[in-house]
Amino acid sequence: MIRTIKTFDHWLQVLTTFLHYVSNGLLFFIMLMISFDVIWRNIFNRPLTGAFEMTELGSALLVFFSLAITHQYKEHISIGFIVDKMSAKVKGLVLGIIEIGIFIILIVMSNQLFSNAARVMGRNTTTSDLSLPIYPFLYLSAFAAIVFAFVALSSGLKYWIKAVDKS
Repeated sequence: MIRTIKTFDHWLQVLTTFLHYVSNGLLFFIMLMISFDVIWRNIFNRPLTGAFEMTELGSALLVFFSLAITHQYKEHISIGFIVDKMSAKVKGLVLGIIEIGIFIILIVMSNQLFSNAARVMGRNTTTSDLSLPIYPFLYLSAFAAIVFAFVALSSGLKYWIKAVDKS
């Protein structure tokens, strides 16, 4: 069981690292897009076509792609004034339950994102300036949310293993 979790965790690490690199690329792209838009406005008195919507879509993907690695390395804000006072076993059980709760919420959220992407695809909804289809961005966000969900599941299982460990 523990070996299976370690293998699962290894592949999650690979996937979250890949998403992290993609999010870094998106951040660089957004930075360039905004810089060129400002330069174009000031020099040629004309905005860069589609800069706003590319920045908007890129920012949404940036957030979704960064959530899993942030959770994996426990870099998010947490308030543990009650949990920190518990014994190690109880703390492991409580944190495991919280992580499984996060997993369930993210699975429901991913399902809704996939459903919304299918509806948007059926309606052929596009952006206003560049006429880009919106559904691929929703599918990518849903995929990133699923990766985040599995990071939470893995974390919850690790907390429970620590809680029941006899050493």
